[in-house]
Amino acid sequence: MADQQLRDFGRDVGSWFKAFPSNFPRYVTERLPIIKWLPRYQRGWAVRDIIAGVTVGLIVVPQGMSYAKVAGLPVQHGLYSAYIGAIFYCFMGTSKDLTIGPTAVISLVTGELVADLAGKMTPPEVAAMSCLIVGVFTMLLGVLRLGIILDFFPTTVLVGYTTGAAVTIIIQQIPKWLGVSGINNRAPVYTIIITMFQAINSLSWLDLVFGLVSMFILVSIGLAVDRWGRGRFSIQLIKISRFFFVTVLATALSYAVNKNPAHDAKGQPIYRLSILKTVPSGLPPPAAGTLPADLVSEVAPKLAAIALATILEHIAIGKAFARRNRYQIDSNQELLALGLANVTASFFGAYAVTGSFSRSAVKFQCGVKTPFAGFITGALVLLAIFFLTPLFFYIPDAALSAVIMVAVATLVSPPSVFYQFFKINLWDFLSSQVALWVTIFVSVETGIAAGVGFSLVVLLFRVARPNFHVLRQLKDRPDVFIDASVDRTLDTVPAPHGILVFRIEESTTFPNTEVFKTWVVDETYKYTRFGGKVKSATERQWSDDLEIHIRGLRKIAHGAESNITDDDLPRLRAVVLDFSAVNNIDSTGLQGLFDLREILKDYAGVVDYPNYFFELHFVGIQANVLRILELSGITRPVGPIALQKVQVLEHDDSSNSNSASPLSRTSSNQNGGEIRLQDIDSDDGSEIRKSDDSIKDGSFKIESTKDRPAPGDIGAAALSVNGLGSSPFLKEEGLVHLTVRDAIDSILIRSSQWEGSASIDEEERRSTHDKTDIHYV
Repeated sequence: MADQQLRDFGRDVGSWFKAFPSNFPRYVTERLPIIKWLPRYQRGWAVRDIIAGVTVGLIVVPQGMSYAKVAGLPVQHGLYSAYIGAIFYCFMGTSKDLTIGPTAVISLVTGELVADLAGKMTPPEVAAMSCLIVGVFTMLLGVLRLGIILDFFPTTVLVGYTTGAAVTIIIQQIPKWLGVSGINNRAPVYTIIITMFQAINSLSWLDLVFGLVSMFILVSIGLAVDRWGRGRFSIQLIKISRFFFVTVLATALSYAVNKNPAHDAKGQPIYRLSILKTVPSGLPPPAAGTLPADLVSEVAPKLAAIALATILEHIAIGKAFARRNRYQIDSNQELLALGLANVTASFFGAYAVTGSFSRSAVKFQCGVKTPFAGFITGALVLLAIFFLTPLFFYIPDAALSAVIMVAVATLVSPPSVFYQFFKINLWDFLSSQVALWVTIFVSVETGIAAGVGFSLVVLLFRVARPNFHVLRQLKDRPDVFIDASVDRTLDTVPAPHGILVFRIEESTTFPNTEVFKTWVVDETYKYTRFGGKVKSATERQWSDDLEIHIRGLRKIAHGAESNITDDDLPRLRAVVLDFSAVNNIDSTGLQGLFDLREILKDYAGVVDYPNYFFELHFVGIQANVLRILELSGITRPVGPIALQKVQVLEHDDSSNSNSASPLSRTSSNQNGGEIRLQDIDSDDGSEIRKSDDSIKDGSFKIESTKDRPAPGDIGAAALSVNGLGSSPFLKEEGLVHLTVRDAIDSILIRSSQWEGSASIDEEERRSTHDKTDIHYV
């Protein structure tokens, strides 16, 4: 199968290169979606796009500067990151709602990287280097269409580490917000909290007032609009723009407080309030980011964390808004757009950017129609960079900290979300908690790695220890077999004596083959007896404790007080494996099936008594698994299924014995008559009779003079015995069936024929061999 997949892949690659010249225009159109939607742009969309673009621009200017401080960079680098991503995405993005720019989580990880490389590289150099490497990595994933790796990062881990990162950012901003100086906000969370209380005496009351008032206004506006402004866009716009209004108000008050500062002995002004001070105007000259070779191993974990966080945030946000607005995004195209945006931004002083949930939500609330709104946002940020930076001088640090804290608070998932994880699945809850607490107390990249690692371990455990089920027949629906443990209120009966039906809920591969084989054998011990020769004490191995093991299993299955012996249980006749949930089987799993078949044959007594009947049947096999089973020889190739007509005929008791149709099943009806199921199209000369007694115990008595088939011989499938009336007769090569009912019917017919014909002596079989031509089932 692997060779076939490799050949198919090579064929696809060759076809792609051959068709590339003719497909180049289509390729360009796919890579630049603006070519598709711009010619269809309508004037009515422009108003909504402009409103959304301007609104997001008013938010991203103060947020960009705030997040730059979280990243340990000068505030202008947040603005550099804000405009390039927004403009780039307008040309290459596939989501109308998504907006690219600096975000809280990426800023936090970048800040950790800046702190780690302090003294080795300047913060702007670290920003450019990380942005370039993350961009190249993301772009390669998009070009190679490797977005599949994102499937290994579960939502629970994303929720956990995002919440942990947001909590970390909030705690890091508390000292600035309260005006406590001398705190290293790059230290571990618990260290920040301890040192902040130790340095509480250095608190600046003026900074504290600015921080508390800014926080109060931001929170109050949000709560008021949520309560009284639902469904009214004009009022919602106040909440959306609150960061801009608070920043402007705080800056104006800060200017009033600091406009006539005192000076120290060196002539430097002493401001009464902690402020941003000088922010350079204009764009920096283009410069390429570089990474010294001796620092590769040191920065690799942080860069991997930035790349993963960038990709995960972007794709998750894009898919969320696409579902909400009922359109599709191209994940690989999104990765390509995000990668190129970061690569380009790295030359102009930016740090890594990705999709922002809060600003994307704002665009959605503004009723954005196309990605053109991102171009408006980028243009507005450029205007701020060139013309408004002198006004940024007096922005208070405490107000910016309040903006950061309120902005990232939306990333904190409430306890109800984690409680929902707990109710749904304990392992999902634990993976979210691992990611959450490791992110808070260690670092973001360690939190991501720990959460994903834990989830992969759980995934491997689930593959290695899947669920197995013993299927039972619904009493009122004989054609339906279910796991009775799912709903114990359903009235079920076991399969006919000596027949066991098992289902595995996972692919049969090397991690679970041995446990599956052991489970099937143990279940067989519980409900059937040994059919072979019982060894004497002298013939047994010194370590043979199988009898003790079997007694223990039967006490578990039938009750501790039960004294079940072999005489109380039927001999094993057949095992049916429901493979409907098996979508793959490897060499180890295949060998396990062969081993299982031999173990079951030995337990059924076939080894000691070759005349005993035992067969292994399969149900619901998927095409790729069936092909492997056929190639291995554990089952024969399955031919086309022919549904043949089956007719119900009523006869008197006296007329049955002499008027058998080519293929029939007979039984007594309620009026004392006899019912015969006749195959209209069959050329076979066999007769299948079912007496009154056989109706009760589900067994067939088949009259035939043909040689007894060997177990595993190919024959027709079976008549359905789930009721009287018209039913399909499946003529199918192999021991593979569509349903469990078909498999059991086939086993009943084949085992009855086997046992009935076993008593015919050799001469009688030889003399009648040429008189009858039957297709056995």
